[in-house]
Amino acid sequence: MGFTPWPWALDAAAVQETYDFINANADIIAHHIEEGVPWTEALKERPFHPAMMAAWEGRKRSTSARLKVFLSISPINQLRDGMADYRGAEYQMPIPAAFKGKRFNHPDVKAAYFRYARKAVEFFEPDYLAIAVEVNELLENRPAVWDDFAELYRSTYQELKREHPNLPIFFTVSLHNLVNPARGDPAHRWKKIEALWSHSDLAGISFYPFLQRPLDLSRATAALDEVKRRTDRKIAISESGYPGKPVAVDALRQLPATPEIQKNVYYAMLSQALEDQYEFFIVWCYRDYDQLWADMKDQLPEWGAMWRDVGIVDGHGKPRPAREVWDLFRSLPLEKR
Repeated sequence: MGFTPWPWALDAAAVQETYDFINANADIIAHHIEEGVPWTEALKERPFHPAMMAAWEGRKRSTSARLKVFLSISPINQLRDGMADYRGAEYQMPIPAAFKGKRFNHPDVKAAYFRYARKAVEFFEPDYLAIAVEVNELLENRPAVWDDFAELYRSTYQELKREHPNLPIFFTVSLHNLVNPARGDPAHRWKKIEALWSHSDLAGISFYPFLQRPLDLSRATAALDEVKRRTDRKIAISESGYPGKPVAVDALRQLPATPEIQKNVYYAMLSQALEDQYEFFIVWCYRDYDQLWADMKDQLPEWGAMWRDVGIVDGHGKPRPAREVWDLFRSLPLEKR
């Protein structure tokens, strides 16, 4: 059971307090890194930008040695419609000219992404590794590039497994979108995902029940049953959450969201994870990021607020009832959960 270190405010004290909470109240930390890929440096096997490495060092330095580490990287951009942007001195920089227009399965892209993934594994020494994030959304947004991406994914998986045969390597899907009939035919998407699970050691699931359509809080975890029916891979919840107050996005303002509903949803999800012996369960952020949003909302798209209030601690630092649920499940011996 764990969290990403997504901070609730920009200042160094909030970042450190986030790590302190995770170090004390989790078994695993999820380093979810979608900042872009250092394409040119990785291809030429040159050092990555010092700013990037300083950020990696900060993550590693702040993480307790007792925690398991789940590392997520991806060759897909954050809009899930093409190749990841470039990581240099800044996040999400334009793709370098040498890579612009290249397909996912171009030899240079495959070589660069594998070398980037290899370096990330060497640095973070993860216990679990996702090498592609929410891949079904690329399938939905750009179906024409799916086969190219799948070739890149399988190649990266195979090369990494040769070097790290005992490291669980996998991709993730956004389950709430995968099962949504409004986004196209789920049967077609499931067929593609099931084929890719042949090169995946876990079924990595990004799952935000409040984004399911149609919404049915009486069976918040129903979509998870579908995963169990479709694969024998052990399930791992790579990110999740449910808001404790109305969502600050116009299209979702009518969503049922109270501390009590949040508590019940977290209890339902963790109960299912316990019953079906999921490998791990990650909540996106332990504390609501109201302050971060207030400081950055002019620089971020509106949809960035969708996950603002999924914390088991509210934006003022006050524990919600969901915190009791978290502590209840964590109090169980690891061998029983």
